[in-house]
Amino acid sequence: MHEDRPETTTPAHPAAAKSTDDRLTLWNNPLSMLGFMCVFISMLLLITFGLFSLVTPIHNQYFNIVGFMVLPGVLMFGLIITPFGAYLRIRHLRRRYPDYHPSRWLPKLDLADPRQRRSIKIFVSINLLLLPVLGVSGYQGYHYTDSVQFCAQACHQVMEPQATTFARSSHARVACAECHIGEGADWFVKSKLSGVRQVLAVWQNSFSRPIPPAIHHLRPARETCEHCHWPEQFYGAQLKSITHFGTDESNSRRDFHLLLKVGGGTQERVEGIHKHVAHLGKLEYVARDAHLQDIVWVRWHDPNGQEQIYRSDGLPATDPPPTGQLRQLDCMDCHNRAAHYFEPPHTMLNNALLAGQLDPAIPFIKREALRLLSQDYDSVEQADQQIAAELTDFYTAHYQSLAASQPAALTRSIQSVQQLYRQNVFPYMHVNWTTYPSNVGHLYSPGCFRCHDGLHVNQEGKPISHECRNCHTFLNPTLMENGENSLKEGEFIHPYERVGRHNALRCDQCHSGAETPAVTCNGCHQATDGLFTAAERWKTYALSASAMAGVVECDGCHNLEEPLSIKSIDEACVDCHEGEEKYVGLLERWQQQVSAAREKTLADLNRLAQSPAAGSAGLQQQISRWRSTLQELDQAGPLHNPDAALLIYQAVQNEMQSFSTGMAAGS
Repeated sequence: MHEDRPETTTPAHPAAAKSTDDRLTLWNNPLSMLGFMCVFISMLLLITFGLFSLVTPIHNQYFNIVGFMVLPGVLMFGLIITPFGAYLRIRHLRRRYPDYHPSRWLPKLDLADPRQRRSIKIFVSINLLLLPVLGVSGYQGYHYTDSVQFCAQACHQVMEPQATTFARSSHARVACAECHIGEGADWFVKSKLSGVRQVLAVWQNSFSRPIPPAIHHLRPARETCEHCHWPEQFYGAQLKSITHFGTDESNSRRDFHLLLKVGGGTQERVEGIHKHVAHLGKLEYVARDAHLQDIVWVRWHDPNGQEQIYRSDGLPATDPPPTGQLRQLDCMDCHNRAAHYFEPPHTMLNNALLAGQLDPAIPFIKREALRLLSQDYDSVEQADQQIAAELTDFYTAHYQSLAASQPAALTRSIQSVQQLYRQNVFPYMHVNWTTYPSNVGHLYSPGCFRCHDGLHVNQEGKPISHECRNCHTFLNPTLMENGENSLKEGEFIHPYERVGRHNALRCDQCHSGAETPAVTCNGCHQATDGLFTAAERWKTYALSASAMAGVVECDGCHNLEEPLSIKSIDEACVDCHEGEEKYVGLLERWQQQVSAAREKTLADLNRLAQSPAAGSAGLQQQISRWRSTLQELDQAGPLHNPDAALLIYQAVQNEMQSFSTGMAAGS
């Protein structure tokens, strides 16, 4: 008797009805098929990209981004989602058919089976092809993301200012990553994570214009800069020659020569400018702004462990440091624009005239180009058009013979000025020569005077030195007895005579790098002159010019050779109006009246700003306008036209009263 057995067994799910040799069941799903497609297409394109890279010397940043980053990414994406699709298929079958066991469909290794040997050969062959492709593309992609081409050109408009200035810098052959990343995996990973955030910002068009200064995110210069430069190898002094062209008709040339006391630091000797970063001590400071220009606290640790704290905020050294970023001084705190220096118009024109890009024989070319480069334009195209039009009009109107006889020279000059603008000003990113101040020197920004201003005093009452001879020695032209020209050590000889308090001004307080103001009192003190003469700016208040306007010059009241005070100016009044009692103490009485009016106006404004109605947009706008008026009046100096100042204070008070009354009636 044979035991009864069923002839067939009904499977619990359709997959069980298939042959156990059919291994495609799990992979036959949309996600896995998409993965297979991604792997196949990306492999084909990667091989094609590799062949193109071998046969063509031309490199395109977007082509490289696709080849080194996008295609390997697609390949890895395909390799990941292919098994993930199979995993999701298994989960689906388990939920639908409880007795489904995927292990029955898993391959059983049997090398005696020809079909399995063939499958293993195919699998190994694919991996032998995939691994080198992924390895080479990953290695090349790693290096490509560190390349100048990727950093400077991939995000063209965003990085155009940095890329343009970098290409003309002394570090143009140093890769961006050598300074911005340096060696080691930790900074590489940190930079790439930051790069993802930056890419998203560019994609969403949410990046800041201009981009913030990079100094806050750079690693210490001792880990980057000092691979090539280090203080132990700095010594002695270096001769520096500066050529300046005037804004007169002949573009007159003047050469300045000075010895920079570079110095350095060794175990035996520390001297010169670079003693700031010598390894024998540590110098720290606190800056209160993003560009590290407002430095009020400095701490020096000498090699003996002594500590000196210098402050310019009037607080004792024992008080806590002010709020701000604490930094240890290194190369980048002074050489902060080593590879991305935006030249001011004065500097770029001096260099262009010296290099022959502009012809000094063209009359007034420095003055006219300086005027045009100092203006604001909405776009590069507008700048090109206006520069060409105004230079053409000027020389056609004033130098017709030059325009007619040398049109090619004039055209070259126009193109050179346009090129200078494109190299240093970038309207799209809101970048010009003032955006990122350079801390080397102190001509167009505070630079060295951020600390060496004579105002930073330590706990012993000693200031940080601000003597010029500490850092440089000027070599002035001199005529020797034998009639030959030579250079002689001496003080700096300024082209214009500086009197009294003007000798104490920082260079950058007069030199902006743009169009130079007239060498007169109102050339710099325009706000004062505007109030003194009741200029167009104040027409709203129906002011009258000061009774002294057009009668008394500035030096009639201001003696720049002596300290300025109310008493000294009162004495000048009495000198002119001798015997007239009403002029005795007149300025002091004016000051009392103006001060009382100012205090009342400011108190009313503060009271209004703190009122419940101050939250309205209309009132906020008015408060901002009134504050701006008071600040401008402070800058002009109310005593230069006290009658006008009193009228302005009264008018502002009336406006505030009227505005408050109107708001109360409306509520």
